[in-house]
Amino acid sequence: MNDSGFYKCACENCQGHLEFPAHAAGITTTCPHCGVETKLIAPKAVTAPARSASPPPPPRPMSEVQAALPPPEAPSAVKLTQIDPPATGSKSKRGLKIIGIGILAVSLIAWFGWRIARGYRKAERAVESVGSTNLKPATVPKGERASPAPIPVPAAPPTSVILAKGAPPARVAGADLQVLNYEIHKAKDGNLQYIVGVVTNHSARQYFNVKLEFALTRQTGTTGDRATDMLRNLPASVGSTFKVNIIGITPVTGATLTKVEGEKE
Repeated sequence: MNDSGFYKCACENCQGHLEFPAHAAGITTTCPHCGVETKLIAPKAVTAPARSASPPPPPRPMSEVQAALPPPEAPSAVKLTQIDPPATGSKSKRGLKIIGIGILAVSLIAWFGWRIARGYRKAERAVESVGSTNLKPATVPKGERASPAPIPVPAAPPTSVILAKGAPPARVAGADLQVLNYEIHKAKDGNLQYIVGVVTNHSARQYFNVKLEFALTRQTGTTGDRATDMLRNLPASVGSTFKVNIIGITPVTGATLTKVEGEKE
């Protein structure tokens, strides 16, 4: 703003000079030169150039700088403290502790070794006792496969009596499954009756779900009753015992094997 309170600017259309009061800055008016509306724009304030900073003072001579520094202090004396060597008693204690741990470890190893050796000896004796009871296998001609050793029918327990012994049929040529022998038992206490015997797998492959079926003859002479049992797994070349429970309290005087079959692996 000048001293009289007026500004000057140029018309936006014809660049003609316009003079207007300061309070009219920013309004739109009609230019007296060209008749086109233009905006009155106040001139931007002109800022004075910044004053340059005064140059830094020249560096002082090194002699003056050193003279201005305070005198150095004398180094303080360093006190050394002697470290006493460790007492011999602590070393001996550590040595005794290590020796004790070693003796304990050796004792534990020896104890475990004794237990393992004892278990092996028990297993060897069990194998020898089982091997001594096995029957000597018969000599098999070359090219033929040996049949599994026969397994005797389990002896009647003290709690049961034998009612009758069965007569298993002869093995069919080429048949894998064969019932060797069986017996009819009755419990001494109660009326429970069951058939126990041995079934053998002559095949080199195992069988699953081996089903046994017997036709029963009662003391009254009636027939037609059936008793069945199933073995889930019968390994190859192995004989296994079975137990077939009999339903009913009428004493059974005989049982005939009617079926032995299974699923071959």
